[in-house]
Amino acid sequence: MRSNIKNIFEAVEESINNINKEWCSFQDKIREQLPPDYHTELEGLNLEFQIAVSALVKELSEPVLTLATTGTTSSGKSTLVNFLCGAEIVPVAVQEMSAGVVTVEYSETKSLKIDQTPGALWECGEWKNLTDEDIYDRLDQVMKSYLQANRDGKTSVACPQTRIYYPFRLVANPKLLDLPEKTKVRIMDLPGLAHVGDEGNGSVIRKCKEALCIVTYNSAETDRQKVSNLLQEVVDQVKELGGSPARMLFVLNRIDEFRKDQNWPDSEREFFKRTVHDIKQKLTKDLEEYQEDISALQVIKMSALPALLSIQMNSANQQKSTQACRKIDSMFNFLIPEDIIEDLPRKVERWEHHERHRVAKTVWEASYAKEFHKYLKEHIDQHFPQLVIPQIIDRFKAKAGNAVTEWAIQTTYAFINSSEEDYQKECNNIFRIQQDISQFILQKAQELRGPFEQIENALKGLMEESNQIPSLEQELPDPRARADQIIARIIGELRESSYQERADSLVPLYGWRKAMTEGVEEILEPVIESLDNGKLCLNSKTLQAANPTMFNLLERTIDDLIDLGYSPEVAENGKEIEARTNQEKRNLSKLNDKLNQLADILKLLINEAVKKILEREMRRVRDALETLLNAYLSILEEGMSTIAPNIGISFSRLQLVKIDIELEPSFEFKAGFPIVEGTWLDYVKVPKYKRDWWSLWLYERIVYKKKIKKRSSDNAQLPKTEDMLKGWLLQKNQAEVEIYSQVAHWFISQINSFITGVESYQKEIVDRYQERLDKAHDQATLSHQQDLSIWNPLQLEAKQLEDNIKKAGKVLR
Repeated sequence: MRSNIKNIFEAVEESINNINKEWCSFQDKIREQLPPDYHTELEGLNLEFQIAVSALVKELSEPVLTLATTGTTSSGKSTLVNFLCGAEIVPVAVQEMSAGVVTVEYSETKSLKIDQTPGALWECGEWKNLTDEDIYDRLDQVMKSYLQANRDGKTSVACPQTRIYYPFRLVANPKLLDLPEKTKVRIMDLPGLAHVGDEGNGSVIRKCKEALCIVTYNSAETDRQKVSNLLQEVVDQVKELGGSPARMLFVLNRIDEFRKDQNWPDSEREFFKRTVHDIKQKLTKDLEEYQEDISALQVIKMSALPALLSIQMNSANQQKSTQACRKIDSMFNFLIPEDIIEDLPRKVERWEHHERHRVAKTVWEASYAKEFHKYLKEHIDQHFPQLVIPQIIDRFKAKAGNAVTEWAIQTTYAFINSSEEDYQKECNNIFRIQQDISQFILQKAQELRGPFEQIENALKGLMEESNQIPSLEQELPDPRARADQIIARIIGELRESSYQERADSLVPLYGWRKAMTEGVEEILEPVIESLDNGKLCLNSKTLQAANPTMFNLLERTIDDLIDLGYSPEVAENGKEIEARTNQEKRNLSKLNDKLNQLADILKLLINEAVKKILEREMRRVRDALETLLNAYLSILEEGMSTIAPNIGISFSRLQLVKIDIELEPSFEFKAGFPIVEGTWLDYVKVPKYKRDWWSLWLYERIVYKKKIKKRSSDNAQLPKTEDMLKGWLLQKNQAEVEIYSQVAHWFISQINSFITGVESYQKEIVDRYQERLDKAHDQATLSHQQDLSIWNPLQLEAKQLEDNIKKAGKVLR
C-alpha cells in the first residue's frame, strides 16, 4: 500500500535531519583535530550548510502544489476551475474565453490583482474584499477586451496576467486533500491553445514543470473531423506543458451528454473506451519518448458544470441555491431519476432544504464528481512528491551539500597524506589524476559529441544538394527524410552505448521535424484545395490559429484569384494565355500579382506557424538533450570516482545544464509565372480609293482590302496547382534542411559549452584538494605527524556522509 503524501515528505525531511546530525557529529570530531586556523573555514561551511538545511526543511514543510488546468476547444476547462474553487469566479462562454494566465491562490479573504501589461486596454490594479460577482465581471471585461484587440490585429497588446486570492473549497475542505499542514495550493488556469503562443504566456507555461496538470477533453463533440482536431489539440497541449504526460490527469468532461441517450450506459462505456484508446494512441505516436508513461495514463469521466451546480445548491445563500436549482432543473434534469422529479414541486423556489440536498447528492454522483476527487487525490499523492522533492534536494546540494562532502573527504584525506613521504606521493598522484581525468573527459566528450558532428557534417552535404533545384519534371528529393535517416541511425548507435537506458528519451532529437512538416502542410494543402474547388476551404487547425489579419488577407487573395479567372479547370490543367487587348493584359498582370501576393502571404503565415511549432517542439528537444547530458554527468561521476575516489567529485546539475535555443524559420515561396512579350497577326481592312471604267474614271469610290498587321501580346502559361504545390514543397524542403542545420549547430555548441563547464568544474575541485593537501602538509611539518588512527575513521565518516547526501530524496523510489 502506497504511503500517503504526508509520510513521503516527512520521510525525506527525516533523512535530511539525520544527515544534519551526521554532519554536526562529524564537524565536532574533526574540529578537535584541526588546527585553529581551520575553524573559521569550518564555521563558514557549517553556516552555509545550516542555512541550506533550514531552507530545505522549510520547503518540505511548506511545499507549493500547483494545479494547472488546460484543455481542448469548448471542453469546459474554466468551468472545471470554478468547480475546484466551488464558485463561479472565472468567466465561461460558448466561445474560447481563456486569455492570459489566471492564477487562483488560496486565501481566507477575497481579492483580485490585474498586472499592468504593455498596451493594456483594461483597468489594472488590485481590489480587495470583492464578491464572487465582482471578480467574475472584472475578469470577463479583461478577457473580452484582450480577445477583441487580438481579433482586431492589435499585436502590441500583451496578454493579461491576473491573480485571484480566494478561499477555494479544494483547500477549505480538509477532507479533499491529504497535504502537509502548511502546503500552499494554487490553481493556474492556462490559456486556450490559440493564445498559448502570446508573449507572456509562454514564459509562465514553461514554469509549470513542477505543476500537476489537468487536461480536459470535450466529450460532447461528435463531428469526426472535429474529434480528430481535438485529439491533435490534446497532443499539442501536452507538448506545450512539457515534461512527461504522467504528471497530467486527463478528464473527459461534459460526459453527461450521453445520459440523454436511451441506452446511455452502453454508449458512454463505448465512447470512454474508444476515446481513451485514441488519446493514448495519438500521444504514443507523437511522444515516442514517453510510451511507458502513456500506457499508464489516468483518464477519468467528469461533468464539471452539474457538479458545480450541485455544490451551489447546498449553499447557505438562498438566492445562489435557488439559481443553481433553476439551472439544474432546466439544463440537467435528465440526471435526476424520475421518482425524485415526481416528488419535487413544479417551482424550484418551493424546493425544501432536504429536497435540494437530495437532488444535489444525486447530481453529484451522476456527474462523477466523487470519482474525480478520488482520482485527483491519488494523482497528487503519486506525482506531487516526485515533481517537487527532487528539485528541492537538487537546490540543497547545489547550495551546500556538495561543498560539505567535498570539504569533508578532501580535508580528511589531505591530513592522512600530510607526512613528507606521503605528501610527495600524493602530489604526484594528483598530477596523474589530472591527466587521467582529462583523458577520460576527452574520451567521453568525443563519444558524446561525435554523433552530433556526424549529423552536422551530413547536413552540410544535404544543404549543398538541396540548393541544386531540379526541374518540376524531376522527382522531388527529400533531404529531410535523409536527414531523419542519418539522425535515427546515429541515435540508434547511442542506444547501444552508455546511454541505452535513456534511449527512448532521445527520440525528440529528430522527431521534432514531423510536427513542423505537418504544420506547413496544414497551410499549403487547404490553399491548394480552395483553388482546386473554386471556393474557400481554409478550415485546418493551423490556419484557424493564425494571425486573424493575415488569415483574412489570405481569404481575400484566393477569392480575387478565382474572380480573375483562376478557375477549377485552370487549377487542374493549367492554361496558355495570350493577352491581346489592354484589358486582357491588365487582367493577366493582376492575376500574376495575386499569385505572387499569395506566395508572400504563405511565407508570412508559415514562418509564424512554424516558429510557434518549433518553440513547442524545442522544449521536448531541450528535455531530451538535458537527459542526455545528465546521463553524461552520471557516467563522468562514476568514472571519476574510480580515478579519484578520495577527492569527492560531484557535479551540480543546476549549475551545468543550461540549455537554450531560438530558431528563426526562413521559408520563401514563389507562385507567379513569367509573362513573355509575343506577337500575333491581325487582319485589318485598309481603305483605298478606286475609279471604275463604267464611270469613265470620273468618280472615286472606297474599297477595303485585308492587310496583315503584326501586333504585340503578353503570353503566359498559368500553372496548375499540382505544379505550384510541387514547387512549394521543393522550397519548403530547402528551408527545413536549413532549420535542421541550425538545430545541429546548436547541439554542438551546447555540448561544447557543457563539456567546457565540466572540465572547469572538476579542475576547480582537484585544485582545491591540492590546496588542502598543501595546507595539511604545512600543519604536519609543524606538528610532525598526524595520528592516522584518528583520521582514517574520520575519513570513513566523511565518505558515509557523502553517500547519504547523494542518496537524499531516494525514498521517492
